[in-house]
Amino acid sequence: MSVRAVDVAAYLGKDLHGRDRDVIKPCSFNNVCDGGLIYLKKFDENIFATISQLEDVTAIVTSEYHGKLGCSYIISHNPRLDFARVLQEFFSPKSISGIARTARIGRNVILGKDIIVGDYCVIGDNVTIGDNTEIRHHVVIGDNTVIGSNCLIKSHVVIGEEGFGFERDETGVPIRIPHLGRVVIGNNVEIGALNTVMRGTLDDTIIADNVKTDDHVHIGHNVYIGYGCLVTACAEISGSAKIGEMTWLGPNCSVMNGISIGSNCLIGLGSVVTKSLPDNVVAAGCPARIIRRNQ
Repeated sequence: MSVRAVDVAAYLGKDLHGRDRDVIKPCSFNNVCDGGLIYLKKFDENIFATISQLEDVTAIVTSEYHGKLGCSYIISHNPRLDFARVLQEFFSPKSISGIARTARIGRNVILGKDIIVGDYCVIGDNVTIGDNTEIRHHVVIGDNTVIGSNCLIKSHVVIGEEGFGFERDETGVPIRIPHLGRVVIGNNVEIGALNTVMRGTLDDTIIADNVKTDDHVHIGHNVYIGYGCLVTACAEISGSAKIGEMTWLGPNCSVMNGISIGSNCLIGLGSVVTKSLPDNVVAAGCPARIIRRNQ
């Protein structure tokens, strides 16, 4: 697959500087090939010394490179973002919609247009899945779950089974508390492989629009995750915790049940959040403490 450099620039709504050429494939700066597309998110003298010798590439770069390169280039305020957009538009494989023969679909299920359901998926009763959503292989979706449009649910995910809730009786035997709520997932959400998302006890577990979770994430019952959050690998969010909009949860962090983390927060790698946090802070450690404002 290839595209002309001028078409890449036009798609981004920007000008192409230099000669139009074929863009054959995206590549990293360390493995540049002829006809490659690269990006540079900041100006660096050492990088400049290398890239200034290149000719048969197209680069998405910051304004500091303007007028200094021999190759074709596109000026961008955020080269990494524009690089991602170009990859999605021109180079990402396009999946074919359809339901695998081995998938099992429950009763009263509403499936949107152009969805994909992979092999050996099990979708429970009264589930709703929106348009253009992809459910990959070996996914289990419990009864009454709602999943929006343009979502990606990666392989071996379990959504909507019971959370971990028990009360001991007079003899000390743990008695399960039935979980009667749902999981409600918004639009343009990605759920990483091997995630577990538990349904609510009485109210719903809610994942808002544009949330992205990495692989191996656990989301407990009645959790609320706000718009645009990024939850990275092996993070654990305990029951009834609330995460504000645009917050980033670092790898292997744990969030205690029932607490709130504000919007636009950054939680460091391996942190254990035991107390609620306000908006716009960076917190890290065990237990997590506020380090600074997140501007």
